[in-house]
Amino acid sequence: MKAVVTFAVALAGAWCGRKCRIPAGAMVGAIVATAIWNIFSGAAWIPQATRPILQIAGGILLGHTISRSSLALVKKTGKAVFILLAGLVLLNITLGMGIHLLCDMELLTALFATAPGGVSDMALIAEEFGADTGVISIMQLFRMFGIYLIYPPVLKRLAKALPDTADREEEAVITEEGSRSFAGKEKCLNMLFTILAGIIGGLLLKGTGIPAGALVGSVAACSMLNIFTGRAVISDRIRFPIQAGVGALIGAQMTLESVISLRQLAWPIVIMITGLMVYTFLCAVWMHKSSGLDFTTCLLALTPGGIQETSLLAQDLGGNMAVVIVMHTVRLVAVICVFPILLTLLGI
Repeated sequence: MKAVVTFAVALAGAWCGRKCRIPAGAMVGAIVATAIWNIFSGAAWIPQATRPILQIAGGILLGHTISRSSLALVKKTGKAVFILLAGLVLLNITLGMGIHLLCDMELLTALFATAPGGVSDMALIAEEFGADTGVISIMQLFRMFGIYLIYPPVLKRLAKALPDTADREEEAVITEEGSRSFAGKEKCLNMLFTILAGIIGGLLLKGTGIPAGALVGSVAACSMLNIFTGRAVISDRIRFPIQAGVGALIGAQMTLESVISLRQLAWPIVIMITGLMVYTFLCAVWMHKSSGLDFTTCLLALTPGGIQETSLLAQDLGGNMAVVIVMHTVRLVAVICVFPILLTLLGI
C-alpha cells in the first residue's frame, strides 16, 4: 500500500510538473512531490526491486530511438570522452581537496562524497575504505537532487544562450528514422519484439555486475534491434509513467533526517553543487568547440547524473541521446571501477 500511495503521489507531481511546462517536468515534479510526501509523513516507499524494472523500461524507451544514422554522431565522441575523463579527475580532486580544507572534512570522505558516481555505489565502496558512509550518502543524495532540480532550467537557458554548430542534416535523418510509424498488428508485433529485446538485454547485463547493467543492456538490445531492422517501436504513452517512477525512486530517499543534516553539511553541499555547475559549463564549452557536438548534448553528456535521468533530459531538451548514453556509460564505469584503484595507488 505504501508503494501504491507513493507512486500515486509521484504521478500527481509528474502531472503538475508537465502542466507547468517545467523542463523534464514529469520527472522533476515526481521528485518534488515524493520528497515532500516523505519528509512530512515518512511513508514514501519504493521497493528496491523496482530499480532494475525501471532501468529496463527506461532503456527500452531510449534504445528504440537509436538508429543506424545516430552511430555517425557517436564517432565524434573520441575527443569528447578524453575531455570527460580529464574533467572528472580534475573535478573530483579539486572539490575533494577544497571541501577537505575549507570545511574540515576528512579527505577520503570528501573525495568519495564528491565523486560523480551513484549514491549507493559510492557508499558501498567507501565502506570498504573506512570513510564516513553517512556523510557520503547524504552529500551524494543532495548532489543528485541538485542535478535534477537545478540543472534542467539552467541547462535550458545555457543551451539557448550559445549557438550550436551541430550537423543538422545528420540529426534530421535520425529524427526521420526515429519517427517511422507502424499501424495495427505490425505495430503491436514490433512493440512486442522491442519489449522482449529490452528485457532480455537488460537481464543479461544486470547479471554481469556492470554499473546500471539493466539499463545499458536494455538500451543496447533495443538499439541493435533498430539499427539492424529499423523496426523497434514503443508507445509514447509509456514515457510518462516511467519518468514518474524514476522520480518516485529518487524522491523517496529524501527524509526528515536528510533535511536536518543540512545544517552541518550546508557549505560542503553548496561548494559541491557550485563546483559541479562550473565544471559542467566549462568542460561543455571545451567539448563543444573541440568535438563539434552541439552545446546542449555536451552539457547533458557532462551532467553528473544517472544514465537514465540525463538521457530523459536529453529527450526533453533536444540533445542527442546516443552520445549522452555513451558518455555516461563511460563516466559510470570509470568512476566505479577506476576511482577505487586510483585511491589505492595514491595511498589515500
